[in-house]
Amino acid sequence: MIFNNHYIHSARSAAGFTLVEAVFAITLIGIGVAGSLTALTKANSIASMSRNSTGAQTVAQNEIDRFLAYQPFNPQKMNPTADCDGVVRIQVPKDYPSICAGKAPTYDLTVGTHVVNPVAIYKEPATGVIVSGTMTTVIQDVSPTYAPTGAVVPVYRATVTVDYTYLNRTYKTTMSVLRVSDI
Repeated sequence: MIFNNHYIHSARSAAGFTLVEAVFAITLIGIGVAGSLTALTKANSIASMSRNSTGAQTVAQNEIDRFLAYQPFNPQKMNPTADCDGVVRIQVPKDYPSICAGKAPTYDLTVGTHVVNPVAIYKEPATGVIVSGTMTTVIQDVSPTYAPTGAVVPVYRATVTVDYTYLNRTYKTTMSVLRVSDI
């Protein structure tokens, strides 16, 4: 079989890639990698924000659960004995023993605004970085009076707000609940 010189030369030139084709292929791969890294970075950022939001919601829910759990909760009744400071108060839980010992109360369900700062939202296990914020609990007496009898049913509302800052942005989670007397 006899081959033409021209045929052999064109077969060799078609066997490889030109420099332009190789640069174009590498550029396409680079664009794909850059897009993937951007998407993964954004997904990681969204996961971090979601994780912190879940932590803040958990802190607020724990405070709501505390408000609903401590007893006796009878705002219409007085305690049978005085607290450690000698004052007889209504039956709304507050950690008076800690107060009398010169410590901050661990719980306080009395009407008013109670602030806990700092409160831990999330701790990164690998780096130990802690995202912390401020928890503000506002307890209000929203007791309605029933017109026919003039009776007042004690109803308290607790509104818990957790504020925290993450990556120079401020976030806020708020929860609210009502509680009536245990009697």
